[in-house]
Amino acid sequence: MNHVTTSTATTAASSPGTPPSHPATGGFKATYAWFVVAVLALANCVSFIDRLILSLLVQPIKAELSISDTAFSLLAGAAFAIFYCGMGLIIARWADRYSRKWIITSGVTLWCVMTALSGTARSYTQLFLFRIGVGVGEATLSPSAYSMLAGYFPPRRLALAIGLFSAGVTAGTGIAYLLGGAVIGWVFAQGEVAVPELGEFAGWRLVMVLIGLLGLPVALLMLLVREPPRAAGFARTSRSEVWRYFRKHLPRYAYVFAGYGTTSITAFAVMTWTPALYQRQYGASIPEAATVLGTVALLGGLLGAFSGGWLSDRLESRGDTHAKLRVLCGCGLGLLFPGIVAPFMPSMHAHAGVIFFMFFFGSAATGPAGAYVQSITPEPMRAQFGAAYQLSLVLVGATIGPFMVGFMTDFLFADEQKIGLSMSLTSLLANPLAAWLLWQAFRQTRAQPLSANS
Repeated sequence: MNHVTTSTATTAASSPGTPPSHPATGGFKATYAWFVVAVLALANCVSFIDRLILSLLVQPIKAELSISDTAFSLLAGAAFAIFYCGMGLIIARWADRYSRKWIITSGVTLWCVMTALSGTARSYTQLFLFRIGVGVGEATLSPSAYSMLAGYFPPRRLALAIGLFSAGVTAGTGIAYLLGGAVIGWVFAQGEVAVPELGEFAGWRLVMVLIGLLGLPVALLMLLVREPPRAAGFARTSRSEVWRYFRKHLPRYAYVFAGYGTTSITAFAVMTWTPALYQRQYGASIPEAATVLGTVALLGGLLGAFSGGWLSDRLESRGDTHAKLRVLCGCGLGLLFPGIVAPFMPSMHAHAGVIFFMFFFGSAATGPAGAYVQSITPEPMRAQFGAAYQLSLVLVGATIGPFMVGFMTDFLFADEQKIGLSMSLTSLLANPLAAWLLWQAFRQTRAQPLSANS
């Protein structure tokens, strides 16, 4: 096994404050590099469709399996998130050593199959286990994709590339609701349908099978993606070297991980529980709730992803060495109030108008945050730091956000009609802390400017 010392790894990045060495375009044309972004964004989109389709099926799943909001929150959050993060750290080491293309291709296949198999679950435990499988499959994507994109794009263009890849999250959220609502409307009107090799399915079970199978063609698209070359002098690192590097530069990472992770508490709470809010508080049907929320998520998310990445890259090209964290800090401020006030809106459409800003600023933050982490990380460690970044997002957000809402609805208010209060209180607790942490990240970087001698 070929290892390098910490000093060598640090040199590979020039310094923690200097963008890591970049193999130009690796011989690939710019148009092909953007094609890779599109394929990875589509994979990201499919991952979120498979992840969020459950949120449209809260009521029928609760009724059939006789479970509470708290139990459902564990299906939607913890079952997925804990194994997503745990396996993500392991898979990230593979991605820093082996073919990222084949890791992603295998992962897409796994999570789509596990989503389809969720429709066969006959108990809460079985469904929980299949959701774990979805999390393990999806753990392959983001760390590998971040590392690949950092190999395709120079640092001054990386925020937009990662922002557009991350747009798959919000596009996936919107499409999950729009496509999911349409599929649910069709499925519930069909009765039982025979699926080859799987048998007879109806209701929420058939929805899960169809959504899972629809994502499989993305694995075929990944076959057209070429592995970008590693930088000259690339060498593998040991776990101890990665850990030493992280501890040495802890201030550069910690506030970004903690701050952006905390913003995701409200984000996952909103994505998981808003369909139920629309049904319980505003009397909407599943297709109606899905159409309204899907439209807002799609428009706000895509506009935000482009705006955040574009603004960060533009400021940096003009000499602003703190551009990524400046934009990220601004997004934290923009996220302060929408989640708090939206549940008090008098109508579903008024709620959607307010929550638009949450999708916009949340998506705008993804490009600068991910690009910042990649830009200060040596190439042999990029996937592993990308996994740590994802851990801060998913383990904190997907686990705590849905659970807080379900727990407060069941035990604090003891009334499922009070779900709006639970969502507002979750935002009130999380959003100010997130804004403060992101401000500290920006402040730390201004106090210790990035330089070749840092």
